[in-house]
Amino acid sequence: MSTFGTYSIAYSGMYTNQAALTTTSTNLANVDTTGASKVQLTSADASTTRSDGSVAVSGVTVESITRSRDIYLDSTYRTENADSAYLAVKSGNLEYMDTILSEYDTVTTDDDGNTTTTEGVQDAISDFFSAWEKLSTSTTTSSQTDRVDVVDAGKDLLEKLVWIDEKLQELQEDAVNSVQDGVDSLNDYAAQVAELNAKITLAEAGGGEASYLRDQRDALLDEMSALANISVSEQNDGSVTVTLDGKTLVKGDSSKTLVVEGDGSTDNPLKVTLADSGDEVDITSGSIGAYLEDADQTGYETIDTSDLPYSFTTGATSSISTMRQALNDLVTTLATKINSLTTSGVDLNGDTGLAFFTTIDSNEPLSITNIQVNPELVSDSDKVVTSASGGTGDYSIADAIYDLASDTSCYESDGSSLDIIDFYTALTTWLGTEGDTVASNYETQAALVSQLDYQRQAVSAISIDEEMSNMIKFQTAYAASAQVMNTVDSMIESLLAVF
Repeated sequence: MSTFGTYSIAYSGMYTNQAALTTTSTNLANVDTTGASKVQLTSADASTTRSDGSVAVSGVTVESITRSRDIYLDSTYRTENADSAYLAVKSGNLEYMDTILSEYDTVTTDDDGNTTTTEGVQDAISDFFSAWEKLSTSTTTSSQTDRVDVVDAGKDLLEKLVWIDEKLQELQEDAVNSVQDGVDSLNDYAAQVAELNAKITLAEAGGGEASYLRDQRDALLDEMSALANISVSEQNDGSVTVTLDGKTLVKGDSSKTLVVEGDGSTDNPLKVTLADSGDEVDITSGSIGAYLEDADQTGYETIDTSDLPYSFTTGATSSISTMRQALNDLVTTLATKINSLTTSGVDLNGDTGLAFFTTIDSNEPLSITNIQVNPELVSDSDKVVTSASGGTGDYSIADAIYDLASDTSCYESDGSSLDIIDFYTALTTWLGTEGDTVASNYETQAALVSQLDYQRQAVSAISIDEEMSNMIKFQTAYAASAQVMNTVDSMIESLLAVF
């Protein structure tokens, strides 16, 4: 090899190690930057082909500067992250529903040490029927007070059940709003990814390196995966294509906009569509997927009071709708059964009996959102019907109403015949079991996502110890190449001096 060939080799070593030092400096600068990936330089032998076809090594060259990322781990992480976000929403809503039902079953203590126990729905049901039992054994002197107690117990039971239903409606409205918020965020992220696609393609078109921009894009894709079940594929030009339910959301430097249609009602359910084509996009996981399910009200319907018992099931898409329909069944069935008895009897005035429960809006059917204790009974408890005949000591209607508490023909849940207490107990048991199952699944899924992220970090995270070691290595190699170049310079100078 010629002297000048050695000079060229030394120079290539200096150049390559200088590039490696620059890469190391970049890593050290980003060691505390969230989402930053380690950048690595890959070198290769520089060679030339002689006229006789042989290959001569002429030093070293920078082959590439790339980020340390595992595409498979990124893809797996985003899939599992979508499922984790889905379960997080489901678990949170079920936990809140359980809190709502338990709101009345609480014991509070004030600063003076006085405790107050608030009875729950099951206690209110028992108290209501106990009031009827007491009324059925009333004497002439106690009858008036016992009638007032029946009315008050009915009002208390409705107050608790209606309050719970209102809270469930608010939770469902929150789900509707969260779908819109999630879709807005997804659109925003998609637009940012498209913008970064353009910048990355431009930066890398001439062999440049855009690791910082790629890190930003990956962080956005991770955020998108928490919202919906996206799929990501990288193209040859460095851009990524993002699809959702097989429909393109981002391609190159352009993105499509998603819109939310409907209001969440049974007649006008929520759906997500592409703004330009109107095609519906099926979002099955991520937080948006969970909110879409919980916003679904198809599980809540008007109950035909002429066809009781209502066949209740827990198979609705939305657990919120399931709970609302169960409470609707409980209230509507109870009111219908009691009204059937009271309207068949006679009050203290000898008049035909009134319905114990009435609608608030007479134009709408009886339901948990449209029910009250008959205002006439609240104003005049003498109109509370206890007698079938109106005769003194006839409490047959009150007896029959009390017997409803243990009547297993009143309710049907998933094929089982139940009385009112067992029906409510079955409902709370379902909620507790469902909540525990989803919470457990979320805990497992969150652990899996954390493990996948740890594996990703093991590949891409920047280690300050590793980078400092690399810096020493590259500085030493650079110095060695410089020393070779100095030696060659001295040799050339000596040769020139001879001549």
